[in-house]
Amino acid sequence: MKHKDSRIKYNIVSSLIYQVVLIGLSFLLPRLYLENFGSAVNGVLSTIKQIFMYLFLLEAGVGLATTQALYKRIGENDQAGASRVLSATHIYYRKTGIVYLCIILLLAVVYAYVVPTGMNSHVVFWIVILTALPALFSYFVQAKYRILMEVDGRKYVINNSDIVVQLVANLGKVLVLVFTDSLILIQLVYCAISMTQLAYLYAYAKRRYKWLDLNAEPDVAAISQKNSVLVHQLSGMVFNNTDVILLSVLCDFKVVSVYTIYHIFFSQIQNFIANLISGLQFAMGQMFHADRQRFDKIYEMYESLYIMGTFIIYTLMAVFLLPLIQIYTSGITDTNYTNVTLVFLFVLMNLLSNGKIPVNNVLEYAGRFSDTRSQAIWEMVINIVTSVVAIYFWGICGAILGTIAALVYRSIVMIDYSNRKILGRSVMKTYKCWLVNGAVFGVVMIIFFVDSFSGVSFGRLLLNGILHSIWIVALYLVVNFLFQRNSFQTLFELLGRKQRV
Repeated sequence: MKHKDSRIKYNIVSSLIYQVVLIGLSFLLPRLYLENFGSAVNGVLSTIKQIFMYLFLLEAGVGLATTQALYKRIGENDQAGASRVLSATHIYYRKTGIVYLCIILLLAVVYAYVVPTGMNSHVVFWIVILTALPALFSYFVQAKYRILMEVDGRKYVINNSDIVVQLVANLGKVLVLVFTDSLILIQLVYCAISMTQLAYLYAYAKRRYKWLDLNAEPDVAAISQKNSVLVHQLSGMVFNNTDVILLSVLCDFKVVSVYTIYHIFFSQIQNFIANLISGLQFAMGQMFHADRQRFDKIYEMYESLYIMGTFIIYTLMAVFLLPLIQIYTSGITDTNYTNVTLVFLFVLMNLLSNGKIPVNNVLEYAGRFSDTRSQAIWEMVINIVTSVVAIYFWGICGAILGTIAALVYRSIVMIDYSNRKILGRSVMKTYKCWLVNGAVFGVVMIIFFVDSFSGVSFGRLLLNGILHSIWIVALYLVVNFLFQRNSFQTLFELLGRKQRV
């Protein structure tokens, strides 16, 4: 565990640095796109990115199935078993890689020459191709090594290389925007730098895991749940990406631009949370199989503190985000970016989405993908059907309402299944976390709604943000300490043990 603890620390620290860098850079380019090309072009580029997220589904099912299969083998230092699992994964990637390539070419042609984007068709074609190249290289060559590195607790290596890529690539994009208006050149810069990173990670993995034998007898049974995993991943993709695609079809690309500007803020926070907890997921996954009694105790603490932290983050976003968006989009007059209802709905959607991550992690540790496949299918159906209907009546806000309806259903069934079928405990342990933090959220929303600081200057917003964040965070801590004492006691025990060591 000493070695695991150091890797957890490296992973978390590198994730924090990476997210700080990414958050800073992620807001710069969309603003430049809006200023140089307008909301419609920004909407087109955002839609292309969302479509590519669906293409990643070809890899997503086997990727998560491989991760789950490797937890036990890496935890037991079973290198031969890990080689057999990754050999099966390697074969799957090779077989489906050609399909991936064909879909990319078809997408480039259709989106460039059939869909009326209002942009130069050749430009759209090459943007699609250049966007796809790094993902294609990863699919054929590097993805299996990346999975192994994450399960082995080497996520910090990936994060460190991501930091360099983001800094260099975004600096290159900014320079291109300053001196030219070439969208193709912008994407070419990012493509070249991303390919360099993938080559580096490939070389690192080959050097670190010399024992890995991809020619070993493939353990196909170990990743036999890949199709069930794919259904779960597809459900996640529908949640994350359907809104943009439906809005581009049922509304227009300016509406898509509004959605994506709001989504930038929330996606960066979501990525921050995901990267932070990913630093310890390898240890939790291995502990689930090696020491179940200790896992149950640590998990109860993790779930309580995680849900509290999630509510704190999104409460602060609910109070202070709208004026920040107004400042960010000031001077952009081709569409209206101020929408009070949209902010509140985004907050609710992300609370539900991120709040169910702990129970979702339990499902992944246990590998119960087949048993819960029908839940994922129903979530997709509810999401798409309700979103289409709601968009017709309420436009952009309807897209979020459809997603919220699906998330409510999925959260309830996942909490029930993970607690009763896997953890063997009452569902009220999870619901108690939600009710306690939901009550605090409601109190803060009564005091401050999302438009309380609308239209204020950045300086005044910063001052109010600091002052009010202090008592909001303190309120959450006090209430949770009163109602979740076991979790805090476990935390204090762990911290005390580390200090004695």
